[in-house]
Formats: sequence, C-alpha cells, structure tokens
Amino acid sequence: MSTEDGNSIGTGPGGGAEQGGGEPHLDPAPLNELEEALAAALEVADGSTGENTETAPILAFLNSIVCLLVPEPVPGETEYVEPLVLTNGDGQPVVAAFTHRQRVRPDFIEHAPMVVETQGALLLQNLGTELGLVLNPGAAFGFELSTEHVAAVLRDFRPADAEEADQGPGAQGGSGGDR
Repeated sequence: MSTEDGNSIGTGPGGGAEQGGGEPHLDPAPLNELEEALAAALEVADGSTGENTETAPILAFLNSIVCLLVPEPVPGETEYVEPLVLTNGDGQPVVAAFTHRQRVRPDFIEHAPMVVETQGALLLQNLGTELGLVLNPGAAFGFELSTEHVAAVLRDFRPADAEEADQGPGAQGGSGGDR
C-alpha cells in the first residue's frame, strides 16, 4: 500500500511543518495538481464556472500520491501501515491523509512523525468499511469522506490506467459505470 521515504515529517525536502515562515499548512497557494483541482472546485462553489468540477477533485485524488502519517518507520514497501486516525465532528474515525508534507499540522507530528506515501485509490481500497477519510485536516485544501462516501467513490470511480494517464489530464480517470 505504501512506500516509506525514510524521513520524519520535518527533515525531508519540502519538509513542511518544521520549516520557517509561518504556518505552511494554511498556505492558500496550491502545491500540486491535486490541490489545483481542489482549488478549482472551490472557485466553482463560489460562483465561477469550470468543466468537470464536481468529479475533478475525486479523480485527482484517486490518481495522486498522498501522504499518511505513521508513528514508527515502515521498512520498504508494505501493505500494512497504521496511519494516523482522527475523530470527525460526528465522532466517527477517519484516516488523515495529506496532499503534501507542508499540509501537515504541527500537532499531528507529535503522534505520528513518519511519512508514507500511497496512491489515493489504493488508500481508499484499503480503508475497509469502518473508516472514513479526511484530506488535509485543518489545512488550506481538503475534504472529508464518510464511510458511505468512500464506498460510493469505490463503486463509481476508477483511477486512470497508464495509457490514460499518458494522454494528459483530460483523459484521467472516469466513471466506472460501464464496467
């Protein structure tokens, strides 16, 4: 499911939470394509226009690499990690994932200082039925998926295959309804 990069959250390139210059997790500038899709969806919600803005953030998430925080180093590639789990406003458990190391709030580092990376689709597939997901909790860009929403995304979407990804952003992902 993931690959550990050998760095704690504050020591790697683009290390994030321990870098100077304020609170990088609140920076409103998108740091990658996933955050650009999230920003575009916010603009549409605020009255702008755009194409595929309802599905673009989900497709971008499924096809992107996201960061998880774990309490201990994970050797190499593994299917078994214990990521940081938070409780949402409804009291339900949600796995915390991040679009970039800089989106990690400093208080999360105390509980899980190591970073592992995984593809968004793979993360959702491994959540099971008891966990939701929160992307960038307390940061500039993000969203939350309940367990029901996770199941719906897994039912209705699929990540882009290698050929679609090579064709560019317009071809990424798609509805899984014609399977």
